[in-house]
Amino acid sequence: MDKKELAILSEKYLAGTASEEEVGRLLQWYNSYDAQELTAHVTVEAAETEDSLKERMYRRLQVATQPPQRRIARISYRKVAAAVLVLIMAGGGYYLFSKIRKRDLVADATPLPVHAGGDKATLTLADGSAVNLDSIGAGQVTLQGVKMEKTQHGQIVYKNNGNAAVNNVLRTPRGGQFRVTLPDGTDVWLNAASSISYPTAFTGSSRAVSVTGEVYFEVAADAKRPFEVKVNDVDVLVLGTHFNINAYDDEQTIKTTLLEGAVLVRTPGAFKHLEPGQQAKVTPGNNQIEWLKHVDVNSAVAWKNGYFSFDDADIPTVMRQLARWYNIDVVYEGKVPEGTFTGEIGRNLTQNQLMKILKQARINFKLEEERRLVIYP
Repeated sequence: MDKKELAILSEKYLAGTASEEEVGRLLQWYNSYDAQELTAHVTVEAAETEDSLKERMYRRLQVATQPPQRRIARISYRKVAAAVLVLIMAGGGYYLFSKIRKRDLVADATPLPVHAGGDKATLTLADGSAVNLDSIGAGQVTLQGVKMEKTQHGQIVYKNNGNAAVNNVLRTPRGGQFRVTLPDGTDVWLNAASSISYPTAFTGSSRAVSVTGEVYFEVAADAKRPFEVKVNDVDVLVLGTHFNINAYDDEQTIKTTLLEGAVLVRTPGAFKHLEPGQQAKVTPGNNQIEWLKHVDVNSAVAWKNGYFSFDDADIPTVMRQLARWYNIDVVYEGKVPEGTFTGEIGRNLTQNQLMKILKQARINFKLEEERRLVIYP
């Protein structure tokens, strides 16, 4: 099977339009995979060798995926890692392998009360009233004189409201996410349990918003009006760029990760210019800025792209993310388990799949009533 055909079949499978014959051909490709094919399709950046890339993918697959199902039992993890690398270049990637496993699991899954999050948010208007955005249909809408549109994909887009600048606050609950386009054209993605406060029109010499939780920005360029994001005592100043801010109250630091452009991170006692691939970390109550020159930006925005990404993350770190997205309460009975978790898992897993992954990671737990997940040593 050549690269083009592999990409086409991968996309069809992910879209749910592949026939049984086509699914069988994909599985046959996995089972008959020749390691020599890897060198024909995979290219890597100079910063990472082919061997190290294969090893990293192997580790992630080994921890993050469920045990092989019967019909693909002949594939070793290392062989799958190599196959995944080929598919990454072909356009299917890790997600195809994940989805083939997922189909087997869903068939045996029983509907249970814990579900993955989805697009939901409330909009607090200038008079303090709150609107559930789930209840608004697609199309043009005017709320207290402010014009906006809800797209077919559920996104809110603000229209040109002239100088009618009042304050709106968009909030996502635990188990929610949302996307909004601000009046200047800036696109904003909110993770679970997050918020953004902004004017319905940017009328001054700057564009200022404030956030909580985790928010990703693609700022519309405007050389005359800088864009400013406030979170606690941290300011992030930009003209036009892509960056992520993680500022949950239950995290130890506020992290600003830059993907494109340039930003200035500023506290009352320090400032730091970031370039793409860099991150600034600020501990609340401490005005110093820790500057990380090389970080995995894909991991920082994994939530926006539909998956969790962990790299030697301890159990509490993993559980905080799962708790926000699946809207569960995590408690620890006795000593918090030691060990770390490395891997990538989708954010649309069923409860059955999520529990299987926790068992695979050798985490002792019990799911109780009221969405309470108890972790044991």
